[in-house]
Amino acid sequence: MMTQNTIRTRFHGEITIVDHDILVMDYPILGFANHKEFILLPHRSDSPFLYLQSITDPTLAFIVIDPYTFDATYTVPANELPDLGNQETWAILCICTVTHSATGALRATVNLKSPLIINRETRHGGQFVLSLPYSYQYPLIGEDTTNAGTEPENR
Repeated sequence: MMTQNTIRTRFHGEITIVDHDILVMDYPILGFANHKEFILLPHRSDSPFLYLQSITDPTLAFIVIDPYTFDATYTVPANELPDLGNQETWAILCICTVTHSATGALRATVNLKSPLIINRETRHGGQFVLSLPYSYQYPLIGEDTTNAGTEPENR
């Protein structure tokens, strides 16, 4: 039997979730070690973005995206990670940051260097820093978006 809980969220108000929906970050999100349980919520039906919402802190929600949405060559070396199960069961998400410049221009970047990797079957995972030369701030909008997310010195 699945337990239902009501939680408050940053963008969706109060919602009901079931235990099976909870993602457990055994390897915490950098800077958020005290937050281990999250749920994925849609941004909009026509959007590739999702919200990774803390189930214990309604103010903590990350905007995330599947990196393959915009970079089909994105790679996660399994040999750099702990055993997260069969690689075919992995969901890979990257945290986005949206800011406004002093002129008011919108700038959105994605952290390709430190993806979230979650086993879809066990619902466990975490954030990992990769050795590959991906960018922490790959521009999604507001800057040149060519060169597949590599650091400037590796382009």
